[in-house]
Amino acid sequence: MLIAAREKQLVDAKNAERGRSYVCPACQQPVVLHHGTRVQPYFAHRPQSSCTVKGEGETPQHVLGKRQLADFFVPWGAITLERVLPSISQRADCWIDHQPRPIALEFQCSPINRDEVAERTLGYQGLGVYPLWLLGSRFAKQKLGWHLIDRFASWLNGWGLCLLFWDVERNQLRVDHHICQAITGDYQCQSVWLANVADLSAGSQRRLWWAQPNLARFRWELDRDLRRSSTVLKPLQTAVYLTGHHLAGFPQVLATVTVTAPIFGRGLLLWRIILAAWLFERSNVLTDTLERLAWAAFQLVGGEVTAVRFTGQTAYLTAIDDLLADLTQADLIKRTTTGWQIISEPHWDADYTAWLENDEKVLG
Repeated sequence: MLIAAREKQLVDAKNAERGRSYVCPACQQPVVLHHGTRVQPYFAHRPQSSCTVKGEGETPQHVLGKRQLADFFVPWGAITLERVLPSISQRADCWIDHQPRPIALEFQCSPINRDEVAERTLGYQGLGVYPLWLLGSRFAKQKLGWHLIDRFASWLNGWGLCLLFWDVERNQLRVDHHICQAITGDYQCQSVWLANVADLSAGSQRRLWWAQPNLARFRWELDRDLRRSSTVLKPLQTAVYLTGHHLAGFPQVLATVTVTAPIFGRGLLLWRIILAAWLFERSNVLTDTLERLAWAAFQLVGGEVTAVRFTGQTAYLTAIDDLLADLTQADLIKRTTTGWQIISEPHWDADYTAWLENDEKVLG
């Protein structure tokens, strides 16, 4: 920690004197001043202490990062290092007296599980405080995936769904913004480095574009992984096989260029394939049946509609509407008073090899 108490006065470690006695502001237990040549000064509890206020171990990155963040965010309001919040047993790395509500900066450098992130986040929100998570180098090196998005992503004005990373060596903020998911399941974002908080407030000025997925390669990868007995794809293939079809032989009408919120697990396309296979087993589909099948397919592809800081419920419902609209436009289904009537089933290829042969005929 950077702040300790002496004679009921808060003292910054960089101003502390060696040989003096200091205590933790939260638990009032003695702390030790560390003042070396390579690491910025900080206080630490003694090994046997049992402070009830949560805090991260003081790595050099964490110590330096908190001071850098305090300087970076000062235009947003008065900064307090390590504000102790006894009611939620939490110590905010940096506290910003911001209007219309305070902001708590959490600079996360060490591993942390989802439950703890959720607990801290809910604690801050219960106090009317906006928690802003900034991630250290450990997380910056990780591939963008649901494990990061689920715990730390949040919506920021001008940036969409985003992740924030603080680099102590560059003394800059990296924003991975407008996080979304391609239909093939790949997570996508755009990244930018910011040298001041004014640029963060201004929002993204970059033109957003996304590479179109290669669906031919996607079919090939499905076929390859199934031949390798992929444990992830096996239950999906079984679900489609029981309707008389093959994952890699999906109808072209199910393809779309839409990107979605990053909630569809193995991807929107696999969800559409499974749901369509189930729908076209029937001659009529009641609305509640459609809802049940859509959710079952969503769970099967590993979809998650709720994260710590955002919900994908709207995106999920939009995906259902989009699929029904595509099938209606292709004259495969039509609306009824109780649900949907199946008009005809789209063409499925027997497998990847059959699709490849038919595709080559079309191209030829």
